[in-house]
Amino acid sequence: MDLKKLKSLTSKSLVIVGAGAILASCSCKIKDEQLSKLAELRRQERALSSDLTAQQSARTRLNSELTARTAEVNDCNGKLEIVKQRLAAWPNIWPDWTPAP
Repeated sequence: MDLKKLKSLTSKSLVIVGAGAILASCSCKIKDEQLSKLAELRRQERALSSDLTAQQSARTRLNSELTARTAEVNDCNGKLEIVKQRLAAWPNIWPDWTPAP
């Protein structure tokens, strides 16, 4: 019985060592086509990153311009309301003013 176990253990060891030797002899190497594709993808990544940065700065600039335009619109709306109120009180637009004789 011990001889069978020894034989089984030896054969399993030989199979493991053989498989290891076969796997160790195989090495994955990047092919030139894959290497050029990887380089192209890296170039695209850099281009897209710079485009993203440019778009983010443009977005920031446009947001500040939008804020400025919104402030102008609010100012104009305030002036429009003043004109509407005074127009509604026509002809006595300046109730606290009395003309000089």
